[in-house]
Amino acid sequence: MEHPKPAKISLIGFYLRNIAANLMGNFIIAILNFFSPLAVFAEWRKYLIEGGWIAIPIILVCIVLVGIFLQYLVQRPITALLEKILLGEGLAIDLQAKARRRLLNLPVILSLVNLSMWIALSTVFLPIMYILIKMSVSSFFYAFFRLIMIGLIASFISFFLIDDYSRKQLVPLFFPDGKLASVPGAIKISILRRIRVLLGVGTNAPMVLLVGTLAFAVWEVQNSEVSASQFGTELLIFAVALGVIFVVVALSLNFLVGKSILKPIKEMMRLVYKVRHGDFKHKAQVVSSDELGVLGDGMNEMTEGLIERDRMRQSLFLAKEVQQALLPRMDPRISGLDIASTSVYCDETGGDYFDYIGADEPDPGKISVVIGDVSGHGVSSALLMATARAFLRQRSGLPGSISQIVSDVNRQLTRDVEESGGFMTLFYLTIDAKNNRLSWVRAGHDPAILYDPANDTFEELHGTGVALGVQADARFESNDKNDLLKDQIIFLGTDGIWEARNPQGEMFGKDKIHHIVRQNHEASAKEILTICFNALSRFLENRAPEDDVTMIVIKLIND
Repeated sequence: MEHPKPAKISLIGFYLRNIAANLMGNFIIAILNFFSPLAVFAEWRKYLIEGGWIAIPIILVCIVLVGIFLQYLVQRPITALLEKILLGEGLAIDLQAKARRRLLNLPVILSLVNLSMWIALSTVFLPIMYILIKMSVSSFFYAFFRLIMIGLIASFISFFLIDDYSRKQLVPLFFPDGKLASVPGAIKISILRRIRVLLGVGTNAPMVLLVGTLAFAVWEVQNSEVSASQFGTELLIFAVALGVIFVVVALSLNFLVGKSILKPIKEMMRLVYKVRHGDFKHKAQVVSSDELGVLGDGMNEMTEGLIERDRMRQSLFLAKEVQQALLPRMDPRISGLDIASTSVYCDETGGDYFDYIGADEPDPGKISVVIGDVSGHGVSSALLMATARAFLRQRSGLPGSISQIVSDVNRQLTRDVEESGGFMTLFYLTIDAKNNRLSWVRAGHDPAILYDPANDTFEELHGTGVALGVQADARFESNDKNDLLKDQIIFLGTDGIWEARNPQGEMFGKDKIHHIVRQNHEASAKEILTICFNALSRFLENRAPEDDVTMIVIKLIND
C-alpha cells in the first residue's frame, strides 16, 4: 500500500482525549459525591477539609502517568508506522498489518485499559482510605462501587472520543482506499452496538448509580437518626444532579455518535449525486468497519465498475462506428437493378454482414451481393465479421469463380477460428442483369428467396455447403439460374428476421415475408424493405430484436 507523505501528525490527541475521559469520569463522580446523601461522603469531605485534599492531585497525577504509560504501550505499532510514513521510509508488511489492526481496535482496547486501571486502583487505594478515615464496611463497598463506576464512565467516554479522533486523523492516512472491514483480527463495532454503548452511558450508568446509591443509603439510614424529610430532600437533590450530569454527557456523546453515522451517509449521498451526473471518479471516504463502512466500500467498488463499464461502452461505441463503416454506406446503383438494404444490431456490435462487391467496376448490370451471419454477438463476432470481410474483398479481386472464392476464404478463416469454435454462414450471389443470369454459393446460410410476380411463385435458391470456419478443406458448389425476368424480386436476410419471437413466444417466420413481397411487388425495393422492417417491429411489439437483423431486397427493372 502506497502512503502519501502527509503533514506532521501527532498522537498527542489520543493521549489528551483519553486523559480527558478519565478526568471527566472523576469529575462526574466527584460532583455526585458532593450531593450524595451517604454519611461516608460527609466523612470524606471532612477528611479533605482537614488537609486530605493534598492527596487528590498526587493520586490524579499518578493515575494520568499510569494511563499514559499503558496507552503508550498499546499505541506503539501505530507510532512506529506513523514515523516511517512521515520519514518516507519503506514499510514492512507485518508492521502495516499490525498497526492498521491496532488502530481499528484502539477505542475498545483503551476502554478496557481504563476500566482495568480503575479496578486495580480501587483494589489498592481503598484499603488505605479505609484505615485513614475509618470507613464502615458499607461505606467501603460503596466507595469501591463508585470507583468502578468512574472506570466504566471513563471507558465509555474514551471509546467515543478515541474513535472520533481516529476517524478524523489517522484512518484516512492508514486506509486511503477504505476496506476497513476486510482487515483480519479487527474488532467490528456495528452501528447497533455503538448505539447500545451510548444507551449504556446515557441511561444504564445513571440508573446503576441511582439504584446503588439508594441501596447503600437505605443500609445506612437503618442505624441513623436522619429524618425522613431530610433523607428525602438529599435523595431528591442527588437524583436531580445525577440527571443533569448525564443529560449533558449523553447529549455530548450523542453528537459524536450522530456525526459518525450522518457524515458517512452524507458522503455516500454526495457520491450518488456525482454518479447521477456522470462523475464516476468521485469516491466516498470510508473511515469505519461497520455497516456504513461496508456500504461505502461497496459503493466505491460500484463506481469503479461504472468507470470500467463506461470505458467499455465507449470502446463498444467506437467499435460500432468502425464496424458500421465496414458496411456499405449506400445502396449501389446498377443498371437494371433496384437494390435496398439495412442492418440492425441487437448489441453495440454484431455479427451480421453484407457487402456489395464489384459495384464500382465498369461492368453495367453486374454485381456480387454477399450476406453473412457470424455465430454469437458482441465484439468477438464483430472481429470475425471484419476478418471475413477482408478475406472476401481481397480474394474477390483475384481471378476465379465464386465457388473458388468462397473455398479460399473458408480455408483462411478456418485457420483463424479453429480453436475458438466460431463460424460464419454466407450467401454469395452474383447478378448479371444484362444477361438475366444468377450465380450463387450457399455456405450454410438461409437460401435467398426469389419471387416471380408473373406466376405468383416463390423459389428458394438452395445449394450445398457448410458454414465457413468449420472444415478447412470444404468445397463449395456454384449454382446458376439463367431465366431472370423483369419485376422479379430477390430477398436475402439473416435468421434474426424469421426466428424473431414476440412476447407470446410466436416466431415471425418466412410466410410473413412472402405475404409482404406478394402484396407489394409493384413497390420499389426501398419501400418493400421498409414495409418488412416495420412489420417485424410491430410483431415484436416495438421491443428490441434479440438477434441481429439484416435485409437486402433486389428488384429487376428496366433500365
